Amino acid sequence: MTDLNELAAELGLCPVEFADTGADFLVLHAEDDDGARWILRAPRREWPSKRMGAERALLDLIADRLPVAVPRWLPEVEHVAVYRTLPGAVSDPPPERYFEDIARFLAVLHAIPQDEAARTGIDVREPDAIRETIAGKIHRARAELGLSDALWHHWQEWLADDEPWPPRSVLVHADIKPANTLVDNGRLSGVIDWTDSLVGDPGADFRRLVARFGRLDELLDAYARHGGVTWPGMRRHIEERVRMAPVDTGLYGIVSGQDHYVRTALERLAQVRPAG
Repeated sequence: MTDLNELAAELGLCPVEFADTGADFLVLHAEDDDGARWILRAPRREWPSKRMGAERALLDLIADRLPVAVPRWLPEVEHVAVYRTLPGAVSDPPPERYFEDIARFLAVLHAIPQDEAARTGIDVREPDAIRETIAGKIHRARAELGLSDALWHHWQEWLADDEPWPPRSVLVHADIKPANTLVDNGRLSGVIDWTDSLVGDPGADFRRLVARFGRLDELLDAYARHGGVTWPGMRRHIEERVRMAPVDTGLYGIVSGQDHYVRTALERLAQVRPAG
């Protein structure tokens, strides 16, 4: 792994502190001679390392198109993301205006042409593949997480019904939550951590917010007002993506070998009930 302290020195930056950001990345906060803050973000594992080229290309594509700031990586550093700290700070819980701003941001992000996003090298999942991927997770959850019969049958009905499923794929961030968004003077000012981005399910950008705060109708209304394209079953689809959150967590824990995610998922999955 790159020594971030050494890299900072080579770039004329003064290290300030390391941030604990979990299993995927090591993050160093630094300052330049003018007192401006910088981020040096190095992957800890092979998976995020492989995605860095596509993430860099995606950020270059979208930086001037979005209504908020995103990281702009120094082009001369290949294997570490180095960028000026964005304006604002994480706000959790977020201010009231946040949800309107997030809906506007998502409407603009989802409107970026799919073919342009695909050329950056990020993953692309067409609508049929989105459904197949989720079906595969449900099958794995039954075998590996002890999914209840009631949830199994409920989700088989969801999979079989065409109406809830997105008719098109869009560019999604896929991990929208307060920890990955910045607020300045009560307004959304920046979005960070684009590692999970892909062309895929629009519902992926609502699920974490709705799981935490609810407010689904408010988000969808604002999204549509700002030009976001909805479909008749979108509300139900997002609700099921939220209901599936423990499955996503548990399977991630199994793949990554992090047992605490699996334990948390099992506890939460035991409390999930089918709708209705």
